[in-house]
Amino acid sequence: MSSPILCNYAPAGEYIKDHTLVFHQGYWHLYSISGTRGFSHLYNGNEETISWSISKDLVNWEFRGHVLHASLRDGEFDQHELWAPFCFGAEGKFYFFYAGIVHPERPMCYDKRGTFHPDIHWNGHKETIGLAVSDDLTSFVKVCDRQKGISVPGRDPHVVFDEKNNRYLLYSTGKSHNGKGEVLVSQSKDLLNWEHIGVCAVLPEYRPEPMMAVNESMTVLKHPLNNKWIMLGNVHWVMSDNPLNFKDCEVHEYFEDDSNGRDIMKRMGFAAEIIEFNGKWYRSGVMGMIDHWTLGFHEIEWEQNGAFHIIQPSLLSWVYK
Repeated sequence: MSSPILCNYAPAGEYIKDHTLVFHQGYWHLYSISGTRGFSHLYNGNEETISWSISKDLVNWEFRGHVLHASLRDGEFDQHELWAPFCFGAEGKFYFFYAGIVHPERPMCYDKRGTFHPDIHWNGHKETIGLAVSDDLTSFVKVCDRQKGISVPGRDPHVVFDEKNNRYLLYSTGKSHNGKGEVLVSQSKDLLNWEHIGVCAVLPEYRPEPMMAVNESMTVLKHPLNNKWIMLGNVHWVMSDNPLNFKDCEVHEYFEDDSNGRDIMKRMGFAAEIIEFNGKWYRSGVMGMIDHWTLGFHEIEWEQNGAFHIIQPSLLSWVYK
């Protein structure tokens, strides 16, 4: 049987970036920001839709097309781009959260200015969380306000069910202040109507370019060994008894021998998801050259009083050292 650590995937001609994984009817469904390989996301035609691929083993993927699109309508919260999808299954439906982007300065260019080219401008940039719903993981219908989305702040949504309090919690990436990045939390009883609670965590927010911001794409879940809540980012992890408050808890880096987030994200990738498959745990990661990223998986093992350590690293971490 193929091991997920052998995965090196992106749809033909595209790159994989922020993504979400859903297991349904014997298949893994992968939804990702869809970008044209070699081009910045700020080019027109790039990151305006979500790619969809399926697999039975997390190694061999079949590209099925694109399933959600930017509105391309003036005044709507997702006019230009779609970022950071997260799909959550509940009560026979699939709730697809994403960040809708307004980015007015998307000039026509004939060269290949990369994502971090100094001439890329962010004037008028705006990020809003939106929601679409599906019955079958193939057809998605937007169900939120066209201007306000679901009316909670931040981007890069991640949703969990808090069984003790019978509510859903949505974590999102907030603003940065004085070298610190906020993580926000909101709550809902039905996944459709949301109430913003506030800042639940503050993490170091140095940007080890040319990689991504370290507090993006947070994953929150109940720790499989000690049943505490654990928040996992690109570089840091933090554990708490209270899913609404990680601010009073000690923040750790995954590897104490690394001196900065660039080293960690080169080894582990960014925009991660945590999944269980065939009795083993895996951390996905986006790895490789800028604007040419592909998807890989590390096999991980949980630690009783910590996060996890890598049992088998992704093939991509051997290639991109």
